[in-house]
Amino acid sequence: MLKNTAAKQDTRGFKLVPESWLTWLRKVPFGGALGVALAGALLWFAPHLIPEGWRVEAVVGVFLAAGVVVHRLGESLFGWFVEPAARHLRARWEAALQLRKIERYRKQRLLDAAEARRLAGAIARKDVTGSRR
Repeated sequence: MLKNTAAKQDTRGFKLVPESWLTWLRKVPFGGALGVALAGALLWFAPHLIPEGWRVEAVVGVFLAAGVVVHRLGESLFGWFVEPAARHLRARWEAALQLRKIERYRKQRLLDAAEARRLAGAIARKDVTGSRR
């Protein structure tokens, strides 16, 4: 008598994407994710543009790889400008939020004027130095 030696498959629920793919996809840079989204849009809205014989996996793979390459190339060419500007904007926004808090607490008389000035000075120094996290 023949027995089925194949492992039993888990049929408890429908999974669109396997867990291993999801953990790998979380590590993909933004350009790769954008490439996958563009491949999906192309496959959905204009499948006639895909060459004969190409499988869906090949199209998604090509767009993913192209997106990663474009992302890395753009990061290497423009990263020297974008990263410091983004760090500056993050520090500026954080300082603005903290200064608003200090002003609100001062108006509620939870902080006196001298303590508010001292804290505002510390926030301004931290903003100017642009400390990295």
